[in-house]
Amino acid sequence: MINKNLKEYLLTMREEDGFFRSGLSDSPISTAIACVALKIADPEKYASQINAAEAWLEANCNADGLYGDSIESPPNLTATYLAAMALPSAKRAKAYLETQFGSFSFEDVKRGLLAEYGKDLTFSVPLLALATASGFFADTAAAWRGMPRFPFETAVLPESLFKYMNLPVVSYAIPALICVGLAQLNYMKDGILKRLRSLAVKKALRVLEAKQPEDGGFLEAAPLTGFCAICLCAADMKTHPVTQKALQFLVDTQRENGAWPIDRDLRQWVTTLALTILAPEFSTEEKAFYRQALAQSQTKNTHPFTRSMPGGWAWTTHSGGVPDADDTPSALIALHALGEGVTPTVINGIKWLLDLQNRDGGIPTFCRGWGKLPFDRSCPDLTAHTFRAISLYMNDLPEPLRSRARKAQRSLLHFLETTQNPDGSFTPLWFGDQLAADKTAPVYGSAVVLEHLAGIDKPFLRKTLDYLLKMQHKTGGWGGTDGKTDYVITTARCISALRPYPEAAEAVACGIEFLRPFAASPQTAPLEPIGLYFAHLWYSEKLYAPIFLAKAVTDD
Repeated sequence: MINKNLKEYLLTMREEDGFFRSGLSDSPISTAIACVALKIADPEKYASQINAAEAWLEANCNADGLYGDSIESPPNLTATYLAAMALPSAKRAKAYLETQFGSFSFEDVKRGLLAEYGKDLTFSVPLLALATASGFFADTAAAWRGMPRFPFETAVLPESLFKYMNLPVVSYAIPALICVGLAQLNYMKDGILKRLRSLAVKKALRVLEAKQPEDGGFLEAAPLTGFCAICLCAADMKTHPVTQKALQFLVDTQRENGAWPIDRDLRQWVTTLALTILAPEFSTEEKAFYRQALAQSQTKNTHPFTRSMPGGWAWTTHSGGVPDADDTPSALIALHALGEGVTPTVINGIKWLLDLQNRDGGIPTFCRGWGKLPFDRSCPDLTAHTFRAISLYMNDLPEPLRSRARKAQRSLLHFLETTQNPDGSFTPLWFGDQLAADKTAPVYGSAVVLEHLAGIDKPFLRKTLDYLLKMQHKTGGWGGTDGKTDYVITTARCISALRPYPEAAEAVACGIEFLRPFAASPQTAPLEPIGLYFAHLWYSEKLYAPIFLAKAVTDD
């Protein structure tokens, strides 16, 4: 039975439409980018928003005057860099940056940012563009010409060709590719090459317009939307409808305290997670209501952002959400908990996941087959989640979909077995450990895989079981691989993963004792930034701890 305190707490987090209220943390990164975008666009028109953002940034640095990705995060280069761009008065932040870059010359800053992000230019080049558009470098034109080129004209080609190109950005950052590239074109030296590239501008803008949701926010995220607005302003397109809609999105999503979150919300994601746990407590009428609500939020058309077919779910119910391979399995699992049979909604969701499966057998996040950069590759956490969702409906699927699903599951298991770390762990993509040297969270990833593959008897999963038992701390909790840092969320997920195994009973009991104080008072659970998003961006979500606690800690 669900712990009473956790159940009551979760139910207080429901909004009027029945979805659960996401509690994403404020983000210095989002706040700084949005602030810079509004300054560049029109400092007088947006004066009140800019002043509020600056005041929030000034009040939320750490003791050294530096910034992390969230208030709960340690300082880092990117967040401090962005805050310094937004706050001319941030002297300590700029002093720190000078020690990191060597100097504030364009070449030194470029070298430092490219080293930070490696081959993936999704974030490093927009960061350079932001500083350049802000007038940070002495020679603006030379800076635009000196940064790695974003070939915006490739965006007008059929997206089926993207997997064959060595694009410098991940699949969901095509708007950044276009906008940065247009700004670079604006400062390109006159000549035949510039004239040839200019022929693609109008069509690239049409692609960009098609990818912009009606509320103006690319991915419903201030960073990507802000970067696009900044670069379109630098391209002398300040009055273009895409720019104006992007700026309006930033105005509309600023919080009362002056900050922006890393994303608008995760309301659909936290709702499906919560429903999976709470469904047994609901009446027949409530279950029917939620089945209909989730069916309505399923994508019904080819998505303009990724060109994925209908059938998936995004992390948010807002128009800028993009269907992905974590939210789609979560929605299918929630529907099953709510009593949904093999309906067209379920069949379309399963087909959507099967269509996403890569040749290596694994599941990527948004787009099949890109595979060039880390965030477009197959990953264990999404692969295991997909396996679980398909398994719930397998016996009732019609032929030939059932045969196709069984074949896909064999490939999913093969991918997991061949990508398992030598120690038995799995490294997840979308959840990491901001305190770890390599920023990965193999304990968390291993718990996710083992939990979703419950009931599967494979030798490689026994290795994962042994790994999790070995990684439990003396406190009863689990967390970082250093054996010192306990995390409530990771501990809860480890308990859920280990509960089916009799040999883990003692470890589970110790873990539950560690969690009991937080289960008794859910509001006291610490905010733990574990989400690895976009590049290296960390955020906390207020509902993660109570949701995962509710599954792990039960009442007799």
